[in-house]
Order: sequence, then C-alpha cells, then structure tokens
Amino acid sequence: MTALVIGANGFIGKQLVSELLSRNEAVVAIDVRFDDMLLANEKVVCINCKDKTPFELEDALKGMSADVFFHLAWAGTSGTLRADYGVQLDNVRLACDYVVLASKIGCRRFVYASSINEMETYEYLQSDDIEPSGGYIYGTGKLAAHLMGETVAKLNGVEFIPVIITNIYGAGEKSARLINTSIRRLLNGGHCSFTEGRQTYDFIYLTDAIASIVAVAEKGRPFNRYYIGSGSPKPLREFLLEMKDVVAPKAELGLGDLPFRGTDIDYRQFKLKKVEEDTGYKNKVRFKDGIRMTMDFIKSEAGR
Repeated sequence: MTALVIGANGFIGKQLVSELLSRNEAVVAIDVRFDDMLLANEKVVCINCKDKTPFELEDALKGMSADVFFHLAWAGTSGTLRADYGVQLDNVRLACDYVVLASKIGCRRFVYASSINEMETYEYLQSDDIEPSGGYIYGTGKLAAHLMGETVAKLNGVEFIPVIITNIYGAGEKSARLINTSIRRLLNGGHCSFTEGRQTYDFIYLTDAIASIVAVAEKGRPFNRYYIGSGSPKPLREFLLEMKDVVAPKAELGLGDLPFRGTDIDYRQFKLKKVEEDTGYKNKVRFKDGIRMTMDFIKSEAGR
C-alpha cells in the first residue's frame, strides 16, 4: 500500500506515518512544515503545501500513485480558532477539494478523520434550552466536511471512509486537550477543575487509535463510519478518577467546579465494536496503562 498523509507533521499524523513505515508501506507526507524526524527519513516523500491549493498540489504529485489518502489536516482544533467560522468553513472546503484531488491522482480510498464533536453538534441541533458554545462551530465544520466530502467522493468515484475519533491521548502530545493538560497540572501540584463529570465520555490511546485507522483503511467498508474509541464509554468522572489514581493519588479533583452546559452524547448510536468486527483489530492499551505511559513521557520530557 502507498499512503498519502496530509497533516503528517501533527501529533496523530507523525504516529500514523511511523505505523505505516513499520509495515513497510510507502508514504507521501504533506504538511505546511516538517520536523527533522520526517525530513531525515529516506522512506518518506515530504511535500510542503504551504500557500498551495489542493489543485496546485496535483503538479507536485505527478508521477506518484497512492492507494489511500489519509486526511488529518484541520486548522483550529483547539483554542479560540475552534470558534472562528472562517477557519472552520475553510476546513470544509479543503476537505472536499482533497477528495477531488484524490480522484485526480487515481487514489481509490479516502479516510476522513472526523471527531466525536460532530455527533455532539448534531445532538445539540435536536435539543432545546442549551446555550451554543464556540465548540459547536468546530463540530459543525467536522459534520459538514463529513457529509459534503462523502457526497463529493461518491460523485468522483472515490471510496470515502469516515473515522469518528473520540478523545485520543498519549505520549508525545503537546495540545491543550483534557488528558494532556490534566496530567501536566497534576504533576506540577496544580488544581484541576471539571464539571461533575456525569456526561458520557470515551478515550483511546494513541497507538490503538492509529492501528484502528490503518486497519479501517485496509479492510473497512466504503461509506461506512467507524467509531475509534475504547468501545466502553462511561461517565467522565470515572476516567478522571482513574487518571488521578495513577498520576497523583493524594490530589483532590475539582469535580463540580465547573457547570456543564453541553449535550450528553448517546453512544448507543455507534457500533462500538465495528472496527474489530470488520477488520479484526482489537485495542491493546487499557486506560490506566495509557495514562501511565503518557505521564512517563511528560516526566522524561521535563527531565524528572
């Protein structure tokens, strides 16, 4: 298999490239910048897409073939840009343009990395008396790119496979997402404030998420959505207490410090074991073990 990975220099992208290389797959990596790990690897073709439209990339890809197009690139996944409708609308257009690009270069499969936030946004639209937040702009972008990208793929002869990713965490993360920031704060003796944590959540360790996505790319059914998570959702507070027990057993979590104004996702809408049923891949890392590996990485990074 030859894989084209856009967003190859990100937290998830680099792990995906590493996994593909471990399987002796050929990789074309596309991003706006690359670290030394990718640039120095002779097995990876790196293409800088800064200031290039998807259709300008077609020239750079001439003579190359790809079996699977992994779309991981997305601006504004955290911080204030999640609520920037211009950024999120640009993401939607780019996703559709990349589907067309895949068709033009003869790539038969397109794996679209979506987020559980798209389902949260969909459920919000069916609810009343809930205040909209900026995160719904991000979720709307993910949902729109899923629906529009899938239709564009069908019209252009491309097999579209959306993967609905829950909350990924793991060693190497630098983002402001929940697990990463909470572990870092607990290690520094800080206080963590949360809602009561009654809403349903799920998490998946980075290596399991990547292996699941690759398995879906190889064996998944087109125009089927695949849930990427542990497969055992439960109240958020239970995950948080497990995390505390590993990182700082004597700490007191601020459960209830913050109000919860969102929607609680009904995970019964997903086929939670679909990846395993269709591809045979089964998750390997338990939540506590994943927390320990993430904590150990953060400690090593800080020289502790």
